[in-house]
Amino acid sequence: MVNDEKNEIKLRVNNLKNLLEEKGLDAVIIVQNINLYYFSNTMQLGVLIVNLDGEPFYFVKRDYDRAKQESPLKNIFKINSFKEITDYLDLSFKKVGLEFDILPYNQYIKFRDLFQNATLVDISNDLRKLRMIKSDLEINKMIQAGILLEETISELRKNVREGMTELDIACEMEYIARKKGHMGPVRMRSFNQEMYFGHFLSGENAFLLSYVDSPTAGKGQGNFFPQGASKRKVRYGDVLSIDFVFVYEGYMVDQTRIFSFGEPSSEVKKVMSVAMELKKMIEHDIKPGLSCDELVQKTYKIVKDNKLENIFMGLGDKKANYIGHGIGLELDEFPVISKGIKEKIDVNVTFAFEPKFFLEPHGIVGFENTYVMKEDGPLLLTKFPEDIQIII
Repeated sequence: MVNDEKNEIKLRVNNLKNLLEEKGLDAVIIVQNINLYYFSNTMQLGVLIVNLDGEPFYFVKRDYDRAKQESPLKNIFKINSFKEITDYLDLSFKKVGLEFDILPYNQYIKFRDLFQNATLVDISNDLRKLRMIKSDLEINKMIQAGILLEETISELRKNVREGMTELDIACEMEYIARKKGHMGPVRMRSFNQEMYFGHFLSGENAFLLSYVDSPTAGKGQGNFFPQGASKRKVRYGDVLSIDFVFVYEGYMVDQTRIFSFGEPSSEVKKVMSVAMELKKMIEHDIKPGLSCDELVQKTYKIVKDNKLENIFMGLGDKKANYIGHGIGLELDEFPVISKGIKEKIDVNVTFAFEPKFFLEPHGIVGFENTYVMKEDGPLLLTKFPEDIQIII
């Protein structure tokens, strides 16, 4: 392990200890995969306990050898049962934080029995807010993800043609991305939420929604996984939206681009011009410290001034209730860019902004970009041109 990663883990653990002190907690129990990775640099089945005094303890069921090899933490122990934790650590804590947002009830019962004298409290959102501010190491990985995504869609652009299915195009892009280092899983934290690379949507499929908390979903290939690319052939006159997540060394960027098979209609061009107004606003008119709610208000002012609110972020009562989201190790990180959310977009917060118009019968018109907020405003990480890509 390089020194940068060791120093990164040390800094994260120190930040977590500061959070414990601020919240009046003696310790925190971490079991969720992403949080385990974030605080230990490995993702092995086990329990990480960070307390105010001394080094963290990582109790590993599987795989202990990899945990020892991959993590800089000093106290890593092999266990077969949670009960064995008491062989290594005094559990006489009074107040302990847990990840209630993802912790199954049967696991909670085990921890309740193990920490009999402690009050167990939820620290989920505090951990998510801690991860919201990215380090230089994290930002550099996201910058690299953006570079690789730009290369991927540039290569795809050369191979797309009329008559291919959505699935053909998806497979082509996924193949290119995997060769460039895409790690595969697109991780989401919210309960029962999942995604596979992204959504490739054309024609009527663009307006099909599903269980996934996303402005779009698509038909998919069946009821078992009702989202994403289908076997619908892309025809002349179609608009195809490609919403794709690239994952590099665990860190994601999220991008949507629009392909038109043949010259796009004047209506599509007009709506896209409004999307470009929104791009100008996000990149030139906002600064650190702006709240999510204020960004929503700025966005909707432009949309309403152009009389497009009826088709923005969905149709009828099926509109998405957000216009962007935090992103990093998970696709659905804080902050949620939604009406009423007062969370501020501060320096080194990474977020996706996705203004999308549902233009019947054509499809989705708009874009999605990933940014990192810097001192002078948002820095674009997904740099493939937002212009409609015309396939002839």
